[in-house]
Formats: sequence, structure tokens, C-alpha cells
Amino acid sequence: MQRQKGFSLIELMVTIAIGAIILSVGVPSFRSVVMDNRLVTQANQFVTSINLARSTAVRYQRNATVCASANFDAAVPTCSASTDWSNGWIVWVDKDRDLVTDAAEVVAVFGPATDTLAFTSTATGFTYDARGFSLAGGGDFALCDGRTAETGRLIRVNSVGRTNISRQGCS
Repeated sequence: MQRQKGFSLIELMVTIAIGAIILSVGVPSFRSVVMDNRLVTQANQFVTSINLARSTAVRYQRNATVCASANFDAAVPTCSASTDWSNGWIVWVDKDRDLVTDAAEVVAVFGPATDTLAFTSTATGFTYDARGFSLAGGGDFALCDGRTAETGRLIRVNSVGRTNISRQGCS
């Protein structure tokens, strides 16, 4: 008489049931980790664009601007007067000093924030001079998704142009 190797049907059903219980507990908490990482990534991308504008202003010895843009996907994107940054933003340097965005002056284009309900600010843009100092002063940016409590991010740009990211409550 030979002994059979393998799983019985009962063992297989118990294993599947345990796996389903573990997944039902783990997936919701993993979702919040993914959403937190998306907020942090978006905040870091914005800080990168601020730093890019500062370094570009120093490099070209011309004013460089980070501004909200409603037409980020146009051939020559332009700044909008909006404080809603969730539609995208651009970084550009005014090489010819005419205060108009030209195709050769656009340094970087950032599209809409993904899975973000609100990316708003009190400022419509930041301009840095040839020394890397902010011309318009500071501003605060609130980055929130659909959750409440302290899940959002506050990006504070001070009057010199330096950035700081902290947690913020969203409603």
C-alpha cells in the first residue's frame, strides 16, 4: 500500500479561508499607505520644481518663475492667475526679459496631480531673481486627497524661497 502525497480538499479550503481573512485585513491598510505615498510624491515633485526654478534663475542670471497653468499640455504653456495648482504648473525662465512665456524659455512642465482632490495656495506663482531669492514673498500650499484627519501635506515656501513640508489636516 502506497501513501498518497498532496493536500486534501479540507486542508485546501482552510488555507484559502485563512488567506481571505488576511487579505481582507491587509488590503485596506495597504491602500492608505499607497495614498500617503502619492501625497508625499506629489509634495516632493512640487518642491523639486521650486528648487529647479531657483537654480535656473541663478544659472541663467534671469528671473525664473513657477506658476499654476491651466494649459500645461499646450505647445507653449502659459501661467494662469489661478490659485488652484491641481491642473498643473510650469517652470520657466524669462531669458529675453519680455515677461511672456516662449517655447525656448519653458524649463519643465508638470501635469495635474493624480488622485488629489485639492492642491491650492494663496499664491499664483513664485519668481526668483538672479541671486535665487524670491521676489514675491512666501506662500502656503495645501495638498489633500479624499481622506480627512492629518493625511494632507502643507508645503510652506518662506519669503526667501526655501521650502518646508509638514502634515496638515484636511476636511
